[in-house]
Amino acid sequence: MKLLSSRPTETLTSTKTAIARPVRDRLPANHDGRWTPVAYAGGMLALGAALLVAKPKIGQVPEARRGGDAPRQGRLRRAAQVGRDGAQTFTPSNVTDSIGRSLMVGGAALILTRLLDELSGPDGT
Repeated sequence: MKLLSSRPTETLTSTKTAIARPVRDRLPANHDGRWTPVAYAGGMLALGAALLVAKPKIGQVPEARRGGDAPRQGRLRRAAQVGRDGAQTFTPSNVTDSIGRSLMVGGAALILTRLLDELSGPDGT
């Protein structure tokens, strides 16, 4: 095989074709693909459930009240403390729980969408 030739495009094209052809023959493309989203959604549901059950420590969020709860001196510091306490109600205690729930909701929505798409039928019927 000649690496440098007068026509490098031809050599590369023939090399790509020679490599790609056996892979294409072994793994034929599924042109239908109607149920691929269901498999993807199943993976999302499984991964989300695994994250909820496992609760890895890497996803733990530290407590926001590291400086204590004692009243602060100065208006700005008191306002910051009240804002911190208000924002903490919306923060997750474990980020992986939030990701797991989001994956499960997304997977369920994808399955529901695919099911409704199948029930609606093809265009024009």
